Amino acid sequence: MANMNPNKSVIIDCDPGIDDAAALFMALASDKLDVVALTTVFGNVGLDQTTINALKILEVSGNEKIPVYKGAGRTFDFKNPVDARHIHGNDGLGDASIPEPSITHKAKHAVNATIDIANEYDGKITYIALGRLTNLALALSLDPALVDLISEVVVMGGAIHQPGNATPVASANLYGDVMAAAVVYASGLNIAQIGLDVCNKVEISVLEQEKIWNLGSPVSNFLKKITPFIQSAYGKIGQAKEGAVRYNDMPAVGYAIDDSLFTCERLKIVIETEGKYTRGQTVDGSRRNFIDDANSVNVALEVDDVNLKKLWFKTISTY
Repeated sequence: MANMNPNKSVIIDCDPGIDDAAALFMALASDKLDVVALTTVFGNVGLDQTTINALKILEVSGNEKIPVYKGAGRTFDFKNPVDARHIHGNDGLGDASIPEPSITHKAKHAVNATIDIANEYDGKITYIALGRLTNLALALSLDPALVDLISEVVVMGGAIHQPGNATPVASANLYGDVMAAAVVYASGLNIAQIGLDVCNKVEISVLEQEKIWNLGSPVSNFLKKITPFIQSAYGKIGQAKEGAVRYNDMPAVGYAIDDSLFTCERLKIVIETEGKYTRGQTVDGSRRNFIDDANSVNVALEVDDVNLKKLWFKTISTY
């Protein structure tokens, strides 16, 4: 089926997550994106809860008709996941007592839905991965032809010049399912890596947060309720300035909307799968031409954080 929508059609794979909420609200309000579906994966919390949270986000934003497909609850190599409740709360949304959704997810598995949608859109679909890459790795295993059916995969993860946030060298999303990340990065897909090199540079200050809270919309009230948990968590571990917050998934959606806000470089990236201290690292094989057969990845290294935040404010203000 040819896509007649002039906007960029996207599947968003997510593990909501406070920062996922901020990113999803941005995507859903953008006049540049057509969100075809949400798929869910384990990550910030367990799969059942990330799926419920995705439904909550759609409902509060008035996007109940967008389908949600529930995906993988364990890693690509069938290991039990490690979550990030210390950052996002036991319910993934800051333990803010957000009401349960009245809508439900679809019966089809996220992996099958991804394959079906990619075939339907025939090369005109973008895949935004805000969590572990498990669903996409499983889809590639079932249908390797996806490499030619997905126009771009925007990965929120990786670190080249910045330290990791799961280990000294590995980002949480890739470290959370290393084997899945290795499959995706080696697949030949057109990947844009929007990782900690840029996410660490995008902080929402207290004054900037207050601009959003003062909107008084259901979406801004939702964000106001869930943000204090991650704000406090980042403060305790020194990952943001006092009172500031990083919604790390937001820059990935920002890239999908306007990639001119980012300075990128094509690098040969491989995922380290075996290192005792380096497992999950995004290794730049371009250096000294060390790795000849690595996939070329479009890696974001700098970001216009001022205008990216303006874009986020603009989209959130439309609710």
